[in-house]
Amino acid sequence: MVAILLSVALLGNAVCFYVFEGPVRPDLEWGDALWFSIVSIATIGYGDYFPTTLGARIGTTFFIVLLGLASFSLFFGMALDGMATFITNARKGLGRVMVDDHIFIVHFPSIHRVRQIIDEIRSDPVHGDSEIVIVDDTIDELPFADERVVFVRGSSHDLETYERARAKQCQMAIVLSPDYGNPNSDAIVAAAVSVIDRVNPDIHIVAECLHEKHRPLFDSCNCDAVVLGMTIAGNLLVQEVHDPGLAQLIEVVSSNRRGTTLFCVDVVDSGVAYTELAKRLLDHAVTVIAVNRGSESFTIFKGVESQPGDRIIYSAHHRHEWSALRRLAS
Repeated sequence: MVAILLSVALLGNAVCFYVFEGPVRPDLEWGDALWFSIVSIATIGYGDYFPTTLGARIGTTFFIVLLGLASFSLFFGMALDGMATFITNARKGLGRVMVDDHIFIVHFPSIHRVRQIIDEIRSDPVHGDSEIVIVDDTIDELPFADERVVFVRGSSHDLETYERARAKQCQMAIVLSPDYGNPNSDAIVAAAVSVIDRVNPDIHIVAECLHEKHRPLFDSCNCDAVVLGMTIAGNLLVQEVHDPGLAQLIEVVSSNRRGTTLFCVDVVDSGVAYTELAKRLLDHAVTVIAVNRGSESFTIFKGVESQPGDRIIYSAHHRHEWSALRRLAS
């Protein structure tokens, strides 16, 4: 309504000025009349045009002084309020994000946990520049500032939350346990995975599971990978007691920020002897760690040949696709 009044004031004054001033200003054009309305309603008043006839003066008094100035002030006041509300909503995660090909971090168990994951993502040469969207309903706003991290406040089980987070444009999601002391956390994570997959089945989803006995919860939802963080940490503690130095190795190869990093690649050829492949790749600073085939992992390659669908896990300074590994081993 205010915008309509402002438009009426601008156009009405321009028409009056053009009609009444035209006969005494032969060179006056419609654009000049509209320019006079704009600078008048904005209270700039350059003085290059001004009303000299009675009709133009009456029009300026009504359309500019009485109608225009009030609608102009209201319009820009509302615009500023809208902008301030938009900024506040964005900071508090109440708006709709404007990102594509981003990465979800679902749940905010602690600032240290979330920052550590963000730092690892930023260290990845492929996904390091991706926008990150944090989805959570337990914090009012992000406790840190990062121009490439956006916050969406809402339940991880609510479709509307993921619509505002543009889940259909998201490439991958990391679903964290919301509370490491809550025995129901795994069920909450599994439910969030189900909702994300419903919104966008193409998202690559990795979920955190606290208790190994809860692993079956994720069998009924389309979760690409489940990480048993607590189980792995416990196993590593025991292994480190028995064989000191293993923890240091795992810390290095599992991080994007130190030394070589673990990568994986899909195998598309059959009949490749993994033993020979692993031997030849060692000369090119690539160490094959394991081969995953379905739910089975091979760490000893004698007698094992490649099949399409296998995934090779290897340690290297940078990522190699399967075709590149084959060329290096040839």
